Amino acid sequence: MPTEQPNELSKMPEDSSDSKRSPHILLIEDDEEMLNMLSEALMQEGYRVTKRMKAFDWILYCIHNAGENMSFSPDDRFDAVVSDIRMPKMGGLEALRIINALNCAETCPPAIFITAFGDDETHRMAEKLGDVEVLDKPFDVNDLIKKVQKLISSQI
Repeated sequence: MPTEQPNELSKMPEDSSDSKRSPHILLIEDDEEMLNMLSEALMQEGYRVTKRMKAFDWILYCIHNAGENMSFSPDDRFDAVVSDIRMPKMGGLEALRIINALNCAETCPPAIFITAFGDDETHRMAEKLGDVEVLDKPFDVNDLIKKVQKLISSQI
């Protein structure tokens, strides 16, 4: 049975690396094995990773970060989000739709979506929601790492 993470905003950012200066990734995936494998690969590249199994946590982060005087500290901010598209209850695309509808997109980090259902329609839906990347499963983890590196370096 998958272990759920607490939803409390004060507990959302969690270090998984010693370096406070390394980029921070919010990783959202409902498959615990995939979540752990991707997390390990990103941490080996020097990223800090916060793992979540629900896309709703991304929405909470963006809403919280959009509030005046309620921002996370610089060490707790996410530099990118990697999210599965299809998950129980709410997937990554639905989360991004809500974030956009709440006018919180500007306070949210850029996203890379991963999906086992990478048909043309899914790609079009993702592109309509913003400047996002979509990576179809199965994929080479090195391709994901390259996309994360490119995404983060484009923000500097």
